[in-house]
Amino acid sequence: MNIISQLPKSVANQIAAGEVIHRPSSIIKELIENSIDAKSKNIKVIIKDAGKQSITVIDDGIGMTKKDSIKCINRHSTSKLSKAEDLFKVKTMGFRGEALASIAAVSEIIIKTKTDSDKVGNQLSIKDSKVIEQKEISFQRGTSINAKNLFYNIPARRNFLKSNNLEIKYIIDEFLRCAIAHPEIAFILINEKAEIYNLKNSNLKKRIISVFKKSYENNLIECEEKYGAISIKGYIGKPENSKKTRGEQFIYVNDRFIKSAYLNHAIINSYEGMIEEKKFPFYILFITINTDLVDINIHPTKTEIKFEDEKLIYNLVKSSVKKSLEKFNISPSIDFDADINFTKNINFKIQSSENKKAQETYSNKKKDWEKIFENVKVENSDKLLFENTSSIENENKPVQFLENFIFKQVGEKLLIFNHKYCQQRILFEKFKNSNIKAFTNTQQSLFPQYLEFNHSDFKILQEIIDDIKSIGFNIDFFGKNSVVVNGIPSGLDDINEKEIIEGFIEEIKNNSDIKSENRDLVIKSFSKKAKIINNKVLTQLEMNLIIDRLFACKNSKYSPDGKQNYIELGIDKVENLF
Repeated sequence: MNIISQLPKSVANQIAAGEVIHRPSSIIKELIENSIDAKSKNIKVIIKDAGKQSITVIDDGIGMTKKDSIKCINRHSTSKLSKAEDLFKVKTMGFRGEALASIAAVSEIIIKTKTDSDKVGNQLSIKDSKVIEQKEISFQRGTSINAKNLFYNIPARRNFLKSNNLEIKYIIDEFLRCAIAHPEIAFILINEKAEIYNLKNSNLKKRIISVFKKSYENNLIECEEKYGAISIKGYIGKPENSKKTRGEQFIYVNDRFIKSAYLNHAIINSYEGMIEEKKFPFYILFITINTDLVDINIHPTKTEIKFEDEKLIYNLVKSSVKKSLEKFNISPSIDFDADINFTKNINFKIQSSENKKAQETYSNKKKDWEKIFENVKVENSDKLLFENTSSIENENKPVQFLENFIFKQVGEKLLIFNHKYCQQRILFEKFKNSNIKAFTNTQQSLFPQYLEFNHSDFKILQEIIDDIKSIGFNIDFFGKNSVVVNGIPSGLDDINEKEIIEGFIEEIKNNSDIKSENRDLVIKSFSKKAKIINNKVLTQLEMNLIIDRLFACKNSKYSPDGKQNYIELGIDKVENLF
């Protein structure tokens, strides 16, 4: 009995479309790239209901003839390729001939187009990948494509979409990636009749300033490197302007935005010693390379590519960034004329002063941070670990080692705690499992903090602001893409409002495709960023408090990030070390 049959064309189209069209932002990307290939000078994007209801992209490019407009919705119909060898000579944004066919498979589309040679325009109405209506219309040169009712025929895919704020964030990301790469083209983005971006044609530097903020004008460092037929151009940001959030890092190869952890590492590595850990510098770099030295046909999204010599590109990027930093006297240098002994004395005095200050600060704030850990009852899950050890605990007091670790003997076991991870777990479960309003108080700030974000990050912030307020922040929207922080959770020491809130946004970014509650992600980020104990030297009371509160947690073994809070060493393991 034969069991293999060929899928209907409509089903096959929907399956294939799923590789190209993931969400509304995918349509935006594909249509804008088609407009760029059509030599447009002006591109307008209009969205309704975060693109779920309607997406319209209008350009003033070369347009399509009547016959081409019908062919364009067929799979693998393209003007960019004629044979396999052409794949290694592609200079256009699109080339597969899949974009419009994929869009037509998952939405209802209307195409309006006209070339210079046509006397009138042509309009096509398409549903289920079939032309249901065709007529002549009055239209200017160029193309307008309207995609509506996205995933109307695939309800499961539509249910997979995120909230409107997050979907708009994805749309903005794709829009800006295209707009930054082509400053010579004017771009407009309209959401529900509200103009989000109106970018005039300009040069790259002006485009960057208009996209991000005028403050970036003094933050940009020009970057340029050339090696044979390979060139690197663009701008990088000064180290002091690095942020806790990602999203302002762009790498282009032949004007095509790419995702490359390998090249990102090269850039971050160039900033070594100049930026804090887990901070990200701003950069927009364009790599120009012969098309036969790079393969862009790796994935339908065309954001993953393969270089013929990856090591060479890595070193060129790293060298370019390093030279730019050194040129502007930002890279650290060694002063060989400095008096080493004098420097040591200065460092010693500063260290002594800081230690003294830390002790004083802690004594004043001790009661505050202790309140964070109160009202927690020890669960029975870890009770066995401490049975019959009361006399031993009095004799074997905890010992701090290298500021980050706590050693404590319990019975015949040696426990080694990472007190940083321990505190993260305590905070996480405290906020997650308790009635927030019952114990969270807000301390009003003497000087409210006004924070400004890019439009994409601001959309995420709108999504999670209620969750941020639930853990004790007094925060309100203030103007376009801005918030004002009037208060922070009480009991926290030395908190940086901007870094904390950027951390919330970053946590959501990193988990955008995971079915996690936003509030859990906010609490997770908060538990990692909050500084509960200001001084590094802990008293025995403090160490015992941390240990007791840790074993009151339901999951005492691991931090919210899955890192091990403590390890156990039996006497046999200790003896084997010698």
